[in-house]
Amino acid sequence: MSGSRAAAKARTHENLLDAAATVFAERGYGAASVEEIARTAGTSVGSVYAHFTSKEKLFVALMERRSDREFAEAQAELAEGFEAAVPALNRRLLAEADSDHLAELGAEAWLYALRSPAFGAELAAHHQRVHDVITAMVAQERTRRGTTFALSDAEVGTVASALARGLVQHRRLSPDSVPDDLFGRTLTALLAGLEAPASPPASGPAGPASADA
Repeated sequence: MSGSRAAAKARTHENLLDAAATVFAERGYGAASVEEIARTAGTSVGSVYAHFTSKEKLFVALMERRSDREFAEAQAELAEGFEAAVPALNRRLLAEADSDHLAELGAEAWLYALRSPAFGAELAAHHQRVHDVITAMVAQERTRRGTTFALSDAEVGTVASALARGLVQHRRLSPDSVPDDLFGRTLTALLAGLEAPASPPASGPAGPASADA
């Protein structure tokens, strides 16, 4: 494939993802159609299927693109240490929870995944890839601290992901129940609580008995 054709294909791919993001946001996952996504992108249905073999794969590809962008930002933020990244972590959670469509779309996709084994497998594979990246970030932070955690890196990643999902849902339903900085404060406390206590200094050889003994 020539460079110009490859570039055109890449542009079409991105345009389709942009169109899908718009249609999914407006219609929800279930009501969104490949035909409407194609119209929004200004292309044919055949072009959609040439890039993504199903609506499920298109949706997962959209989630992958968003995750890739967020993780690239998170890696840059974590380079300065977890404490420096906390404000950005809070902002990212609030952006999803306070969005008019992101939280709802995620919830709808989760429910659809329970009903559709094929889509469930696609979504589970995406979540595993996300979990692998989060686990690597936990390991990076643990190494930076020069400590060990009471849970494995993977378990810490699971808890952090579950915390984020739960806070998004709670804030969406009851905004006042989730302060803007709660996610960061909870993660900070969690990691501090999981750190293994420092070993006490080794005692030296026993000295001579006290004269008063």
